[in-house]
Amino acid sequence: MCGILFSLSTVEEKGELWESLKELNRKRGPDVQQMHLLKVPGQTTSIQLQFYSSVLHLRGEKIVPQPIKSHTGDLLSWNGEIFGGLEVEPGTNDTQALIDVLNQIPSDNTSEKAVLDIFARIEGPFAFVFWQKSTNRLWFGRDCLGRRSLLWTPSKDKKQPFFLSSVCPPSSTRSDTLLWEEVPANSIYCIQLGQEIHPEQSLDQQPSACGYPLRIFPWTDEKDTSSDILSMSLPFPRINTCVPDTIDTEVRKEDPVIDLVMEKAIQNFTRVLSESVRRRVADVPYLSTVTSYARVAVLFSGGLDCISLAALAHQHLPCSEPIDLLNVAFENPRREQALQKPKKIKKTKNMKPGTVDTTEVKDELSTPAIAPVKEVSVYDTPDRITGRAGVSELRKIAPNRIWNFVEINVPYKEAMSHRQAIIDLMYPLDTVMDLSIAMAFWFASRGKGVILIQDTEQTYHSHARVLLSGLGADEQLGGYSRHKEAFRHNGWEGVMKETQLDVDRISTRNLGRDDRIMSDHGKEVRFPFLSTDVVRWLCECPIHIKMDLRYERGIGEKLLLRHVARTLGLTEASRNWKRAIQFGAKTAKMTDSSRAEKGQHKLI
Repeated sequence: MCGILFSLSTVEEKGELWESLKELNRKRGPDVQQMHLLKVPGQTTSIQLQFYSSVLHLRGEKIVPQPIKSHTGDLLSWNGEIFGGLEVEPGTNDTQALIDVLNQIPSDNTSEKAVLDIFARIEGPFAFVFWQKSTNRLWFGRDCLGRRSLLWTPSKDKKQPFFLSSVCPPSSTRSDTLLWEEVPANSIYCIQLGQEIHPEQSLDQQPSACGYPLRIFPWTDEKDTSSDILSMSLPFPRINTCVPDTIDTEVRKEDPVIDLVMEKAIQNFTRVLSESVRRRVADVPYLSTVTSYARVAVLFSGGLDCISLAALAHQHLPCSEPIDLLNVAFENPRREQALQKPKKIKKTKNMKPGTVDTTEVKDELSTPAIAPVKEVSVYDTPDRITGRAGVSELRKIAPNRIWNFVEINVPYKEAMSHRQAIIDLMYPLDTVMDLSIAMAFWFASRGKGVILIQDTEQTYHSHARVLLSGLGADEQLGGYSRHKEAFRHNGWEGVMKETQLDVDRISTRNLGRDDRIMSDHGKEVRFPFLSTDVVRWLCECPIHIKMDLRYERGIGEKLLLRHVARTLGLTEASRNWKRAIQFGAKTAKMTDSSRAEKGQHKLI
C-alpha cells in the first residue's frame, strides 16, 4: 500500500498545501518516501509533473520505493494489491510485477487499449498514477469497486494546478479555489500531454487538468455493446434473476431446509470466500523478529460477517501466530444520560389515574434485598457483548490459536480531541453519519486497547498491518432492512432490484472514506467479500439461495452465509443479525449537544 500525491502544473509545487499533503500521505506509508519531478515540453510552456509516494511494506521480501521508474522512463505510483489476473510470484513485489508487465507494451504501440487491458485484468483493490513516456500520456484511476481512495481537483482554469492525492489537505490549508472530489471509480482516465490545446477542447464540458481534457474510459457491463467508446468490461455480471416458478412469498415459521442444491451452494461459496481470505492473508511479510505479534487483525464486532472471516483466516495462517480481534467501544454522553433517566411506570389498560401497577410492585418486593448487582461498564456496548461471545466461540473451534480480543475503549474527551483530524481525513464526505462511522474505524484501526490474560487486563497495541473487514456482505446477501422491505412490498422481483442497486453503487459508497481513515495509522484494510471473484460468484448465484426473506430476522437475511458459518462451527454467531457499527460501538450522535441530529445532516 502507499500514499499517492501528484501535481500537474506550470511550476514546481513547494507551498504549504503540498507539504501538508506530503505529511498526510507519509502516514499512510511510513516505511519509505520518494519524490520525482518531470518536465514535459509544451507548445508554449513546459508542464511539471511532480510525483510523491509513500510505501507501507506489505508485499515481497524487500521494500520497493515509489514512484517506481522503469528502464524506459515510465513512472508508476501504485496503491493496491494484485491478488489475481497478473502473475505475482510469492515473495515478490506486485508494484514491480505491474510495471514489468506495462513495460512489455511495445514502444510503437500507441493504442490506449494496451494499457487498459492490463488494469482490467487485475483482481484486487487499487488506485494508481502512471506516466507512459513513449506516448506522453498520464494515466490514473481506481478499481471498479472503488476500494482505494484517490481524490482530484478538476478545473477548466488552465492556470489552476491539477492534484491527485490519496487524502485531502486539512481544512486549515484547504483553498476555496481548489475543489476536492473523489475520482469516480466508474472509469480509468488519461491526459495526453505534449500537444497543443485546441480552442474547441477547452470548451468541452468534460473535466480538465491545466487545460488538457481528460479522456475517460468507463467500466461497462460485458453485455453493453451500445457504445463505440473504448471501455473495459466489468469483471462480474448483473445478478441472476431466475427464481423457480414453484417458490412463493408466504411467511415461513419452520427452519429452512438444506436440500442438495443448497448443500452444493454452501460448499462452493465456502470455497470461493475461503480462497479470497487466503489471498488476503498469505504472503504478508514478517516485519519483526518478535513472532508473538499478529500479522493480521479482524475488525471484530462478533457479527456474522467478521466472525466468518476470522474463522477462515484461522485456516490459512500458522497456528503459532495470534490473530487480533479489534473491538471498539465509546463513552457516549447521550447514552449515559439515557441510562440515568428514571424509568416511567407503565400504565396498564383501564388503570385509574394516580394508581400503580401492583404486578410491578410485587416483582420488586419478591427480589432479594441482597441480590448481587453486576457493575455495568460504559464500554459494555452491543458490539462489546457480541464480540465477547464471538471470541468465546472462536476459542472453542480453534483452541490452539491465540485470539487476542482487543478491547479498545475510547473516552469521550479523547474522541473529541481527534474529531477535527478525523473530519479532515474523511473529507469530502461530511455528514453526521460519516463521522460516526469514521470515528469508530479510526480508533479501531489504531489498535490501542487492553487484552485479558489470566483474568488480568494488560495494555496492548496491535501491530498487525493487514485488517480484514466484512464490508460487502450485507449489500450482496440481503443484510439490510431495506431488502426485507423490498421483499415485503414487491416480493422476489423487489428484492432482486434492491440487491442489484446495492451492487451497482458499491463503488460510489464509502470505501474511499474507509481507506483514508484506516490508512492514517499505516494499516491496510482488505475486503474479502468484495473480491471480484466473490462478487462474480454471488451475482451468478440465484437470489433465493443467497437470501430467503420469507423467514424472520436472524434466519432469512444472509441465509447462505449463515449456513457457511454453521459449517465452520459458528452455531451461535450464525443467528446474529445486522447492526451498524455506529450503533454497535455507540458513536452515533456522540455529542452533548441538544440538537436533533440526523445521519444525513451536514456537520456544523
